Amino acid sequence: MNKTMKENTWYCIKCNVAMKQTTLPYYEFQEGVPIPHVPALQCPSCLKILLTEKQAKAVEARTDKLLEQQFGFERKLTTSGKSLVVGVPYELADHLGMKAGKKVKIFPLNGKGFIVKKIEA
Repeated sequence: MNKTMKENTWYCIKCNVAMKQTTLPYYEFQEGVPIPHVPALQCPSCLKILLTEKQAKAVEARTDKLLEQQFGFERKLTTSGKSLVVGVPYELADHLGMKAGKKVKIFPLNGKGFIVKKIEA
């Protein structure tokens, strides 16, 4: 270990400067789900942000809790051939401007589910 480096201190990989504790006004662990007042480390030189493993787990837990409280629709999975099918409620499709025959993209979500996004033409 370098003599100028202190034990139990996080250093910026880019600047090799000790990172300072800060609180981010918000942080999106998951796109579209901003979490307010997130403790993090920040490089005073390049302003790079770092979350420790403990901080990341706390933000993930806060994100999960917020997602559980969000409005949603409950649907039963059905099958079509060898695929599972989820029906999109008319009200939601209409609100998002989604129509039959249009394409969507499906993204896995931390092994807990998935996000469906419409593809803009």
